[in-house]
Amino acid sequence: MKFTAFTLLVLTLSTLIDCGEDFYKILEIPRDATDQQIKKAFRNLSKQYHPDKNQGNEKAHDMFIKINKAYETLLDQEKRKIYDVYGEEGLDQPNHMMNQNKPKGPNASFEIAVDLEDLYNGSVKELSLEKNVVCNKCHGTGGKLGTTKQCPMCKGRGVTMQDVQTPMGFSIRMQNTCQKCQGKGLTFSETCPHCKGRKVVRTDKKIKIEIEKGMKDGENIVFEKESEQHPDTTPGDLIVILKQRPHNFFTSRNGDNLNANISLNLKEAILGFSKNIKHLDGRLVKLESNKPTQPNQVEKLVGEGMPHHEFSSQKGDLFITYNVRLPDKLSEIEKEIVKQLFD
Repeated sequence: MKFTAFTLLVLTLSTLIDCGEDFYKILEIPRDATDQQIKKAFRNLSKQYHPDKNQGNEKAHDMFIKINKAYETLLDQEKRKIYDVYGEEGLDQPNHMMNQNKPKGPNASFEIAVDLEDLYNGSVKELSLEKNVVCNKCHGTGGKLGTTKQCPMCKGRGVTMQDVQTPMGFSIRMQNTCQKCQGKGLTFSETCPHCKGRKVVRTDKKIKIEIEKGMKDGENIVFEKESEQHPDTTPGDLIVILKQRPHNFFTSRNGDNLNANISLNLKEAILGFSKNIKHLDGRLVKLESNKPTQPNQVEKLVGEGMPHHEFSSQKGDLFITYNVRLPDKLSEIEKEIVKQLFD
């Protein structure tokens, strides 16, 4: 029978896991202690057992070494996870204890509505979402920490053997990953009271979304590893998709260029006009003409378009299309005036 290095390690752990030091008892702190509590306990105990104050006291010297090891382990988040689940012996083989090659989980996508002003000036928005995160009380094991025991199904080997009958009449022994402990050789005698054994808990998360100048409708902002969490996978990405609301003046956008329409009455189209339009940053842009304007005539305002995303100091152009509104009807006097005008 062949065993992997991981299986052999689990076999060793199953007999030794209760023999390691209890780092929490050494530092006199609860298992859910914060980093601040760990640091405070270390400072107090290291002063008490420091060799300079206990010269010739071997017990104090040994305790000082244990205090330092407990402090070093529990203040390192990855080491603490391994220790909490597998005990002190698990620290000797951290790559076996923590799955370093977990597959990536699915991405999550959300649309967020933005105004053209947000894309022109840049803005910050906040997205609130509810998602699964790995239970921090059991580190995603689903069991109550400190209650590990040898898996009763595989006897700590991490694998089970199955006799399979072949069509030729031979019997073959197949080795399969233990379904009860998922190949770890260890199970928990008690379920985690926080996640009820689900390994994950629902939590509210707020994401700050920075919309940069010049971004476009439909553009994606990617937050790496911010999707749903599960202990067996690396979290996928959270993808925020910008969806621009229609604007009441600027009708469309072509790259970094903007388009808008201005209506002129017959008098303005013939004699000229002077108008102010409010731009996306609040500035007033003056439009004027002292000569006739043709229907659907287009005026180009250089540098009055959208900022370029990579170089926001550079801007596209604004194209104004002039729509001439003709009167629906004319009185007899008005008709006569127009006739005289064109005679």
